[in-house]
Amino acid sequence: MTSPPNVACVKEVRPHQGCTLVVLCGEIDIHTAHGITDCLDTLTRTGDTDMLIDLRPVDFMDGAGVRLLNRTRARTSGRHGRLRLICTHPATLHLLNHPRLRLDFEILNELPTPIPPQAAA
Repeated sequence: MTSPPNVACVKEVRPHQGCTLVVLCGEIDIHTAHGITDCLDTLTRTGDTDMLIDLRPVDFMDGAGVRLLNRTRARTSGRHGRLRLICTHPATLHLLNHPRLRLDFEILNELPTPIPPQAAA
């Protein structure tokens, strides 16, 4: 496991099934978004083009969180990668799926289970 960066709300960063898993926690708002954005920019700058962001431990997210997720999606897709989110919190899901925002994030309910080595071959 990679030790998490010293950034508020970034709980864990580690590889998972060929992508980078970033677990966020706490409140993602104007006060914490800058540090998270810097962390995600660093990860996408170094070639990690497939990213999985786990939002399940997030208690609150506002528009600043949506902006940083959009930025990360643009950076990953610009490098022929993708961004997936794991989210089950009703208020966060409501924000991410708001029809006027037209965000169209790929949202999962849980962490994808690893593929056994013999099945991947």
